Amino acid sequence: MLHILVMNEIILTNNETLRLQALRQYRILDTICEAAFDDLTRLSAQICGTPIALISLIDESRQWFKSKVGLDTESTSRDLAFCAQAILQPHDTLIISDTLLDPRFATNPLVTSDPYIRFYAGTPLITPEGYALGTLCVIDHVPRQLNSEQLEALQVLSRQVMAQLELKRNFYKLQRITSDEHKQIEYLISALSHDLRTPLLGIRGALYAMLGGAFGSVSDTWKDVLEDCRQANADLLKFVEALLNVSRYKTEVSKTLKYEILNWKDIFVETIIRTNGIRQEKSVIRYKIASSLPVVCGDALEIQRVVQTLIDNAVKANNPDQEITLEVALFGVEKVKISVRCNTLGIAPLDNENLFNNFIQGRGRNNIDKLGLYLCLQIVEAHKGTINVENTVEGTTFWFTLPVTLLKS
Repeated sequence: MLHILVMNEIILTNNETLRLQALRQYRILDTICEAAFDDLTRLSAQICGTPIALISLIDESRQWFKSKVGLDTESTSRDLAFCAQAILQPHDTLIISDTLLDPRFATNPLVTSDPYIRFYAGTPLITPEGYALGTLCVIDHVPRQLNSEQLEALQVLSRQVMAQLELKRNFYKLQRITSDEHKQIEYLISALSHDLRTPLLGIRGALYAMLGGAFGSVSDTWKDVLEDCRQANADLLKFVEALLNVSRYKTEVSKTLKYEILNWKDIFVETIIRTNGIRQEKSVIRYKIASSLPVVCGDALEIQRVVQTLIDNAVKANNPDQEITLEVALFGVEKVKISVRCNTLGIAPLDNENLFNNFIQGRGRNNIDKLGLYLCLQIVEAHKGTINVENTVEGTTFWFTLPVTLLKS
């Protein structure tokens, strides 16, 4: 028998901790739209004849929509969520023919105001271990029923949603299985990088001396040749430094993060100054900081490193005469979202899929620094955040989230 308890007006199952752990394993929350899920949502709405269909996932405090048809909002509070009720009976489809006749929902703001829910049917998304992550649901603005074929189709489609989630989870498991081999490779790369850095620094010094005339006058032709060598040396040295940073972060820094209250204005201003300080062609970079942001703690130097890397990639990919926007705003109720938007035409979907997970890809299409983004992934995940990229016809947005810090009174 399933027991429930009430905490802060949110109804929880007695396996809530394990359920949330299972949800996190799928690494699906706050990810971008995906056609595989959107197709199932649209099909659900078409079969059931409803204007709204959703793939809803329930975390600690909200229902977040992985896919949605007929609804603009990204999430709602869990205490208002119909789907939060549906997961309490994970083996049944929750059907509410007329919400105004159901005392659980008659006064719900989602019923009495936009989107004016009068009909709801939600089939739980059940993991192989038996945990309900959320639902595939259909919603209408008028009372109604589902016939037996529509109900069966909704249940079949919910299993297809779960199959897509399982594919993603198994992919992440496969990545972890091969992580030991990756660690051996990373150790070798770290050792080689240490050995390469010293001679590269020596070559850099010699090239600067030669260009400066320390060994006699240099013709214009040789100056061009030496300048090309100096630039190649600088690029290789920067690549080696990036490898060392990745290695250092995985073995040292991630264990010794210095947490402090993050000052977003200081981080943004310093990043913009550094970006334009090393470039002849200055970029127009504007920043927005939402008012009344909650406190977020982290290692300021490491978070600035992430912002700097995202800005650097945006500058390289952006059209020179178009501006870049740097923004921090509240994301849900427990996170803030830091975004870097530029007007480049975007990143190919195949690049986008593993953009932050390629350890030694160098620079990809659009001049993206994949090694730098890999380091960003390590830093953000060490801070319990997520990082991703979104593409539209108007441009590209790199973003990452950080959890809000709960201060003790």
